[in-house]
Amino acid sequence: MKFLNALYQHINILSLDVVGGAVVSALFFGALLRVFIPFTALVALAFTVWIIYTLDHLQDAMTIPGIASTDRHRFHQQHFRVLFGLMLAVALLDVVLLFFLPSAILRGGIILGAIVLFYLIMQRYLRFLKEFFVACLYTAGIMLPAVALAGDSILPVHYLVAAKFFITALMNLLLFSLFDYREDRHHQQHSFVTWFGQKPTRASIVVLGLLNIVSGLWLWDFDSRVAVIFVGMNVLLLTILVLERRLLANNLYRILGDAVFLFPVVYLL
Repeated sequence: MKFLNALYQHINILSLDVVGGAVVSALFFGALLRVFIPFTALVALAFTVWIIYTLDHLQDAMTIPGIASTDRHRFHQQHFRVLFGLMLAVALLDVVLLFFLPSAILRGGIILGAIVLFYLIMQRYLRFLKEFFVACLYTAGIMLPAVALAGDSILPVHYLVAAKFFITALMNLLLFSLFDYREDRHHQQHSFVTWFGQKPTRASIVVLGLLNIVSGLWLWDFDSRVAVIFVGMNVLLLTILVLERRLLANNLYRILGDAVFLFPVVYLL
């Protein structure tokens, strides 16, 4: 049991569970829009998500003065060169995959890639909106393969599903920022909660969660499975907020929070 716990801790530190959630979510939107997403597109998505998250963690590890207090940042400090080299190798493979992607996905990917690059350059000036922009980019990246291939078959209800997914991603990021508040202040890292405080952040998470749960019921007539998935995702995130103190041990809050994006596998099954 200790081995499995240690293994999953490393999977979480390396953001591999985030990658898994991204692939599952992309397949979910593909099934929802009734399009087949090529394997190469899923691999490219997995590589891209891992590169973005790893680059973000390496940037944080590099700017933190002294030894980081969190396991994630400390791991990226200790293995900076190895992770940076691995990230470059994965980036090279990602470029190669571009030649095997459908043209519609490739065009969308180039546009989204330019937006991501712009965000990475400008993020120092958008610190209090960090979670908002990351949630936008994450949602856009997840939906890109399905939307690019769906063409004109996108319905208004699909926009509601996209909005609900964005809100879920935003709640996830705000939760993590709330739990990391002390470490972020200590290491002079910026987030929504360091700018506006803990109480407004908690209130924002609760409002977003309740909004998503109530609006999730609107999806019942469209597809009850989709409604149940989003209600479940947001109930879990609100539960993490309520059990904040208990889940701080062993970073359980982060493990459960990232596991939220595996919920759509129910729809695929």
